Amino acid sequence: MYVKEKLRNIKQLLIEKVTNEFYNSSVLYELIHLIQLGGKFMKKSTIIIMFGIIIVITAFLGMDNNKMYQKQKHFETMNEILDQLNDKQLKVIDDTGKLTETNEFKECFSERKRLTNFDFNFSKVNIEKVCDLSEKDKNEMLSEYDGFRNNFSKRRPITREEPVSLIVNAHNYRSIYEEKDDRPQKLKVNLVLVDEGEGLVIDYIMYHSYVEGNDNA
Repeated sequence: MYVKEKLRNIKQLLIEKVTNEFYNSSVLYELIHLIQLGGKFMKKSTIIIMFGIIIVITAFLGMDNNKMYQKQKHFETMNEILDQLNDKQLKVIDDTGKLTETNEFKECFSERKRLTNFDFNFSKVNIEKVCDLSEKDKNEMLSEYDGFRNNFSKRRPITREEPVSLIVNAHNYRSIYEEKDDRPQKLKVNLVLVDEGEGLVIDYIMYHSYVEGNDNA
């Protein structure tokens, strides 16, 4: 029964690796502990298989870490991030014909976002307005973010949290073959900036269509 429980722990840690991307040594620790138990409960062939699993998982963890963009800039203020985003090329077509984020865009995002999904599929934004947020608005945004963040069991400590709401004109590519921007869409974009040790970064982004004059949209 104890061995089965260890296997369940490993499965959960691997799920967290894929969905939460906050990897650490927990998976390997659980496997090593399981192999130690194997000296008492498992056949030699089973132990060899478990060592093979360790090698595969180690490669898996290292591979994702190498793929992640490593930040070069350390933002201290909201305005620095907004300047990095405003009227800049956020997505380009790479040498393989794939639409991908620019390094300048990646600089603005947390490690979690850089490993998973940026959740913003526009090639350029022009920031029209930084909205004034009441304390109620800020608390609602942070509460929504915290609920989202609490889905991940492995979290880096946060030293700062800053909600931001923007009105932007967002541009799309007409297609991946024509490097031309389509007519812009007016959006309301809600962000939560956090500091997890890399300076301020975007760890949460939500947006929807914005109707002029409807500040509650």
